[in-house]
Amino acid sequence: MTAEQVTEKVIEHTGEISALWESAKSAHKRIDENDRITEGIHKLTTNVETLALQVKHLAEKVEQTVNRLELGLKSQGERIGALEKEPGRKWKVLWERIGLAVAGALATAAVALALDAVRG
Repeated sequence: MTAEQVTEKVIEHTGEISALWESAKSAHKRIDENDRITEGIHKLTTNVETLALQVKHLAEKVEQTVNRLELGLKSQGERIGALEKEPGRKWKVLWERIGLAVAGALATAAVALALDAVRG
């Protein structure tokens, strides 16, 4: 091979080497960008996991609060029901006592009439 042929081959390979070098630099840039994107996705995933746990704990607290409120409302409803029944119970007791007083008065009158009849 002559010196001119060797020079042509070197020039030819130099162009190929330059093209390969540029391709490698471009690939490294894309890899670096993919690494940044992957890191961002990892951070996002971690944040979503943390958020999911916080939402789970919040939901548990809300459920506990709702259960306490339901128990409180049930208890309050029972107390209100008892208070609403109280006046009716008082009137019932009053009428029972009036009935007993009338019965006692009638019995007393009957005894008094019987004593008058016996005496007289």
